[in-house]
Amino acid sequence: MKISPTRAKYGVAIAATAMSVTMLAAAPASAASKTWKRDCASDSTYTANVSDHVATTKKSGGSCAGHAWVRIKVQGSWGTWADSNTTATRRSPVYAIEASEHKDCNCGSANVHTLYP
Repeated sequence: MKISPTRAKYGVAIAATAMSVTMLAAAPASAASKTWKRDCASDSTYTANVSDHVATTKKSGGSCAGHAWVRIKVQGSWGTWADSNTTATRRSPVYAIEASEHKDCNCGSANVHTLYP
């Protein structure tokens, strides 16, 4: 069976396109992160992360009483804050997160950090 030069070119083009799509699909989602220490104690560490569909703030160790707080902006609107004494999480399973805010207490001295995926 003989393959025409035109068919061979199309076959190569299709294979190259399939490889490109596979590589794009395997690429990691965009993400951003930030780590900071709370002013009340240098042993309290907070880590914020945001990707296209999940935002978290995690509190690690330390003597600060402040919780980890997070909220997300989806379709132009900020959602409500979530808090936890260890890890606060907000998810948007359908729409992409536009931005997230992370803080280390629900007080006037809170450190607030905005991240973009």
